[in-house]
Amino acid sequence: MSNIAVIEPSRLRLRSDLDSTRIEEGQRASRIVIDEVSGRFSRISERGWQQLCGRNADTLLWHQAYNAGWTRVRADVVTPYFSLLAIRIPLGSIDAVAKSMARFSGILFAPAAIVMWSLVIASALILALSRSTQWMHAAENLPLFLQSTNSLGIAVAFLVTKTIHELAHAVMCRRMGASSNSIGVFLFCGLPCPYCDVTDVWRLPSALGRAAVMLAGIYVELIIAAMATFVWCAANDPAIRMYAMNLMLVCGISTVLFNANPLMRYDGYYVLSDWLRSTNLRREARDCFQSVVVSRIAGRGYGRPRRYDRRAIGLSVYHVASLLYRTLVLVAIATLLMGVAAAMHLRFIAVVLVAMAAMAMILQQFKSSFNMLRGEGGWMNVHYSRRLAIAMSIVGLLAAILFVPVPRYRQVQGVVDSADAVSVFLPPDSQLDSVATEIGSQVQASQWIATLDSNMESIHLAQLQGELRLARLRSDLARRRSLNRPEVASQWTTLQAAEKSVEMLLDAAGKRLDEAVVRSPISGTVVPPSPQSSQENSGKSIWLAGQVGTVINSRDPWCRISPDGARHAIFRIDARDHELVTAGTHVRIHLDDGSSQVVSSNIESVSAIHADLQSITREANYQILCPLPAVAIDEMMDSIGIPCSGVIRLPSRAIGADFAKWIGEFVSGRI
Repeated sequence: MSNIAVIEPSRLRLRSDLDSTRIEEGQRASRIVIDEVSGRFSRISERGWQQLCGRNADTLLWHQAYNAGWTRVRADVVTPYFSLLAIRIPLGSIDAVAKSMARFSGILFAPAAIVMWSLVIASALILALSRSTQWMHAAENLPLFLQSTNSLGIAVAFLVTKTIHELAHAVMCRRMGASSNSIGVFLFCGLPCPYCDVTDVWRLPSALGRAAVMLAGIYVELIIAAMATFVWCAANDPAIRMYAMNLMLVCGISTVLFNANPLMRYDGYYVLSDWLRSTNLRREARDCFQSVVVSRIAGRGYGRPRRYDRRAIGLSVYHVASLLYRTLVLVAIATLLMGVAAAMHLRFIAVVLVAMAAMAMILQQFKSSFNMLRGEGGWMNVHYSRRLAIAMSIVGLLAAILFVPVPRYRQVQGVVDSADAVSVFLPPDSQLDSVATEIGSQVQASQWIATLDSNMESIHLAQLQGELRLARLRSDLARRRSLNRPEVASQWTTLQAAEKSVEMLLDAAGKRLDEAVVRSPISGTVVPPSPQSSQENSGKSIWLAGQVGTVINSRDPWCRISPDGARHAIFRIDARDHELVTAGTHVRIHLDDGSSQVVSSNIESVSAIHADLQSITREANYQILCPLPAVAIDEMMDSIGIPCSGVIRLPSRAIGADFAKWIGEFVSGRI
């Protein structure tokens, strides 16, 4: 809370070193106030400026001037503390480069060029929307692509596009007649991003010109995203399509969510601030929230006047939305940093940095609450019992957020398959002679479905039968001679062993000959040997008869028999939350078949955790099976191998319990 509550407006006067420029905007005039000492530009209505100069302004207007640093009695200056969340590293002036590039920038920023490129951006947007199913599926596979791709190349692409974004600001600033100042690197939560200081744009008298400078970076990035969209649609190489998808997300969706979003202090924020004629939109929104909401909670003793106008209510809503959005962004960035650090085997360092940043934010909030409880600033005249009740309410709300169980969900990816299907294997190095069935056909148990080439086996069987007859004849003659000549008895024993050996070879040859006729182990429907088979063949059925004459040297199944034609959604999940995923848990499943239908199901079975000891990371995962509704045979065959996504409803658990579990895993070294 500022000291304005204890400073009389009669003691306040404007500083004599302030410079100001009058600008005309339609029927209204404004004043740009230039503080050469701090290098800041502020804006106020001409009427408000004249009231301040004539010293007949109201308390609220003097309060704004006081906070802006325009008065001789200065507000208490708080030395900004070093924050790991936001670090600016200036690198030097960019004005000379922007001035040179401005002469060739008509291809992007000339009025005709803006119309043309706007049509290109609109065409790319329509094209992307028309193929929304494809790029949404590609976006799901993008994290896997980023993990397997050179991270340095992706980082360079990000920095290059953001550098182009900032150069667009500087060039447009020069085209509008203002100068661009320094360029540098802004470390936001450890993520490097270029920035360009164009505060001189506030000298421009045209609101349209100021907005053009602020939106120039977004405009250029949308052009890059449009070009990437056309490449994504035309390319056949999956790697090129994924790189194009990365540019579409970085230059398209992310620039809209961050740069164009007025809830954060980026381009959209300054455009909205200029449109609302606000000197400091975030501070004004915070002050309005205190006047509209906090003053009613604190009572009449609170040191800020109450407001009921539409602007104050609207800015109060903006303040709450901005606070929630910034918190969400910080959590998302912290999660991203943890994932990137884990991939680079630096998870411990990321955990420490995120924990330090979170602790600093929590301590700052505790400090504000403690100052409120002590009655500092605007809370000075609020009764202690009211302050204590408000503090207890805040503590109770935080306790409810931390300890009240809330529903939780887990999103998983999988594939559609017939999990009950029985595999049919062919002997290694066998040759198909004929096939009596096809994928999708109905078969009965023990029904003949294929024949292997048995010519060599038949010849070998006949040869063994002849050898067996000869061995039996020799054994019989030796037995007769041994009756009169005992010394021949050992020869008879040897011939008996040879006879038994030939009998065993004959039995084995007979079994191999029986295997030449492949029969169905159960009754059911013939399905592909694996769910990936139909997916890899782009929906075309596998032609079993087309394999006649080929030698089977694979140990994979030749086909499978589904007993009842039932389908399952099979999800392979990492070992996280394995103890919470049990049979009977509700799952909502969406098949990636071009439809928007969502199927409700329950988990039928959960496998044990399997650790992949062959991989470097030794990832552990498990499978769950979820039955899908019965459909016709043709529809079931078309759905085998189709990707699907599911949302699992986990047991409700409090945020505090998750945090305690995370601390335990961190201390024990499991993370």
